[in-house]
Amino acid sequence: MLAITKQSDYGLILISFVYKKDRLVKLSELIKETKLPRRFLARIAAKLTKRSLLISKEGKSGGYIISSKVKKISLYEYLTIFENDVVVSSCVDDDFDCKFEKICNHKDFIKKRLNVILIKELKKIKLLQLID
Repeated sequence: MLAITKQSDYGLILISFVYKKDRLVKLSELIKETKLPRRFLARIAAKLTKRSLLISKEGKSGGYIISSKVKKISLYEYLTIFENDVVVSSCVDDDFDCKFEKICNHKDFIKKRLNVILIKELKKIKLLQLID
C-alpha cells in the first residue's frame, strides 16, 4: 500500500536541507537543525549517495552536497530508492494472500488501472518540485 516511509520522508528533508544550503553540509549540522536521528539519517544519506543524489566528501571538512541528478529524477524514481514497490494497495502484489479474494470485485481495477495511473503520475513529478 502506498505509504511514504520514514526513510523516504527523512530523505526528502535531508535533500531539501542540503539543496537549500547550496554548499557542503555536515551531517552533524543537519541533525542539529532538524533533530532527526543520527544513525538513521546516516544510513539514508549513504543510500542517497550510492544512488548519486548526494555527493559525499570525507574528512574534517567533509559533508554532503547535492548532485545534478536531483534535477532530473522523478518522484517515482526517488521513492523506489526506499520502497520495494510503489503500489496503491497490497493486493496489487502477486504474492499477497488476501483472505477476501473470492468476494473481491475491485482487485483487477486497482491492479490494471489505478496503480498504473499512480505510477504514471509519480513519474511526471520531478523531485526538484518537492524540494525547491
